[in-house]
Amino acid sequence: MKAVFYTGGKKPWAAAMGNRPWALLPVGGRPLLSYWLELCVDLGISDVQIILGKDAEHIELFCGNGEQWGLTIDYSFIPPDDSPQDYLTRDPSRWNDGLFFLGDALFPRRLETFTTEGLKEKFAGCCVSNENGPAFFLSQNSADITAFIQDGQYAQSACKLPVSMGLDFILIRDVPHYYELNMAVVHGEMNRYLSSGYSSADGASIGYNVITPPSVSFTPPFAIGNDCRLGALCSIGAGTVISDHVLIDRQCELSECIILSNTYLGRNLEIKGKIVAGNRIIDPEDGSHIDIEDPWLVAPTRLRKSLRDAARSVVGRGIALLLILIQLAPFLILYGLIRAVRRGSFAKKQIWGMTGTRVSTSRFTPADVKPCLLLMMFYGASLDRFPQLFDVLAGKLWLCGQVPKENERGEYTLKHRYFPAVFTNLDAFADIDKQMDALYYAHTRSIIADLRILYHALFARFIEVEYPAPVRPFRD
Repeated sequence: MKAVFYTGGKKPWAAAMGNRPWALLPVGGRPLLSYWLELCVDLGISDVQIILGKDAEHIELFCGNGEQWGLTIDYSFIPPDDSPQDYLTRDPSRWNDGLFFLGDALFPRRLETFTTEGLKEKFAGCCVSNENGPAFFLSQNSADITAFIQDGQYAQSACKLPVSMGLDFILIRDVPHYYELNMAVVHGEMNRYLSSGYSSADGASIGYNVITPPSVSFTPPFAIGNDCRLGALCSIGAGTVISDHVLIDRQCELSECIILSNTYLGRNLEIKGKIVAGNRIIDPEDGSHIDIEDPWLVAPTRLRKSLRDAARSVVGRGIALLLILIQLAPFLILYGLIRAVRRGSFAKKQIWGMTGTRVSTSRFTPADVKPCLLLMMFYGASLDRFPQLFDVLAGKLWLCGQVPKENERGEYTLKHRYFPAVFTNLDAFADIDKQMDALYYAHTRSIIADLRILYHALFARFIEVEYPAPVRPFRD
């Protein structure tokens, strides 16, 4: 038997969730597509064909070659005017041994009677349809398969699901239905599915690579996906569903909510009974939503894109060159006076550079900590960063990004997570959690974000009236 999954097409109800592929929307903390693949494993199917849509790269990135599930996954496209049935009719002989077809947002809900042995029970076949055509088909009968391929009119009345299979196929209709399904799964059915990472008898499920400080409190049942980070003093209440790659800042309170993948939640937020998708807050009662423009409250995080980083590098070097031309004369005058009165000097410091190697950079060190008008002018004009602008031109540092690190461990020097820079958010907001800010920037970096950091950093340093100490790299 072979499986064919159609992940293309548009689902009107899923449009409120942003640009995420509907097949990757989470149910109980895991993408819907993962339940389909798990069902293939339970049915003993090893060959899977996924028909992709416009969000092909996201589906391929999640599934890969299927090795994670012990499957062999191949991908294909169909013309916009073709239907999945058109694809199946190209080579009908491929499906002679059986066909498992899924083409809509269908969730295979496991009942209390579900067992893997019961699932493999032979039955005549089953087809679930919606207004746009068949959403689900499963049969090993060649005549039924031929009829389905030719016209897709396999009668729903012929659906014969044995009770012993313990499955109930639920077609997600709208946003309220999607929310209710998630709450039903997380509140009482988590133990019926394969956990994404670690689980316990009280209904708690936590994925891999989830960082949680000791001060975070949890109230089951809840489901947390992979690669998430929770800030200090957060409270994860009952009915919380958190997908993959989610960053939650300090002192947030979550309950009865769904946080979609690649989302950042700012500090001191209380989310209850809502769906959060990037910077969009969705009301599950009617699907209405509002987009939040403040990136410090909620924001989308994005995967690494080399083109985006290349553009950031070009713009950053251009601005660094412009700053050098503007600051050259003031730097020569003020630094000459500082050296003459022996109030400070630059010294070489070893840090981790943007290429993941140890590099030398110049850091200004005052001779004492007593307030001095000359030094305040020097700091206020950001002239203490002047030599580091040449490091930007040399490719050692980014113009804007994260605080450079001095530690000897290389775990944070990976190019897709580490962006040491001359100016950071800490120049303007001293109370920011350094690790959280580093992760936040790694996911949300862009030219606009860099310009925002540069503006806040230069402005904050210029209006600072107290004697400012240099920002030092932090150790882990």
